[in-house]
Amino acid sequence: MLLQLYLHFPFCKRKCFYCDFCSAPADDGTVAAYCSALKKEICLTAEKYPGARVSTVFLGGGTPSLVPAAQMRGVLEELRRRFDVLPDAEITAEGNPGTLSPRWLEAACACGLNRLSLGMQAAQERLLKAIGRIHTFAQTEEAVAMARAAGIRNLNVDLMSGLPGQTLRDWRESIEAALALGVEHISAYSLILEEGTPLWRMVEEESVHLPDDELTAEMYERGVTWLEAAGYERYEISNFARPGFRCRHNVGYWQGSWYAGLGVAAHGMLPPDASQASQGAVRVRRANTERMTEYLHALEAQNVLPPAEITLIDRQEAMFETMMLGLRMTGGVSERDFERMHGAALLQVYGPALEKLAQDGLGAWSSGTVGERRFFLTPRGLEVQNEALMALMP
Repeated sequence: MLLQLYLHFPFCKRKCFYCDFCSAPADDGTVAAYCSALKKEICLTAEKYPGARVSTVFLGGGTPSLVPAAQMRGVLEELRRRFDVLPDAEITAEGNPGTLSPRWLEAACACGLNRLSLGMQAAQERLLKAIGRIHTFAQTEEAVAMARAAGIRNLNVDLMSGLPGQTLRDWRESIEAALALGVEHISAYSLILEEGTPLWRMVEEESVHLPDDELTAEMYERGVTWLEAAGYERYEISNFARPGFRCRHNVGYWQGSWYAGLGVAAHGMLPPDASQASQGAVRVRRANTERMTEYLHALEAQNVLPPAEITLIDRQEAMFETMMLGLRMTGGVSERDFERMHGAALLQVYGPALEKLAQDGLGAWSSGTVGERRFFLTPRGLEVQNEALMALMP
């Protein structure tokens, strides 16, 4: 089977004020022990899925670029030893501009790294400080130059709108700065204020203020216009790419590909075994433990896969997830692919709901004969995707 791999590296120099991901500062010994355990998980996962061919690899975090170069190389070499990684596999790493180094890039590229995603977020120093980022925009420029020198020809930068004190002019300047970097891909998304984070507490205490809903919506709409005018195709709600540079790993998520999540707190979506299938499962969601001690003990002391939360996905839920994820993409959901995946016609399952979305101007069908079309959300539908999906909920 074709398989995508996600490897989580839960380390950072300092947690950003808005971040609720599983990440934290760690000492050298913890990082080394973690990389050793991750190599064991790679081995055990490969044994569980013999013959799997890996089409994409994504190194996320946290901050993968914070892991020492030699240890990162060891993890990637183990992955290539244990898995059949396709020659044209997309191998991406996230990187913080404040931690990237030529040595780290050299080690990762020697193991096949061919795509880098940099957390630029904004061009203004005051905005970066307001959200707890450790880098400057000058360091983003340096990181892009380092990546190019290392041979990376597929670069993404992340941008965030709706930041504390951010104006529409700030947003335009950040987009223009990203365009000037000459990157192939831009992820431009709105800040999500997660409960319990330092930024959430600041907003609750009114020590900082976020742009109002009207301004945030205008940033979103203008950002789409500016990026498309610059030649970046919008292929998903928040993702824009030059032709041929869509993120294959993320597209796989949205189109229902199998993927395994390795590392503490990593998630995967995998086919059921015989026992799970007998319970009606057509997919299985696996979420590794978030506890570092449990993760390390299972792999280092017991040589078994780490404890995980297992969720069985039945056919009805799987069909809804296909719609929920597929409609994030501007191309929408294919009738042919839906029937291939679920053994039922898209119109048979969701016909009345899709008709209602079309009548409300939130969705539309591509041209073509029934069975060969795609249903997609209109620009207005993408803006209110959660509302649109309510019509499809079982």
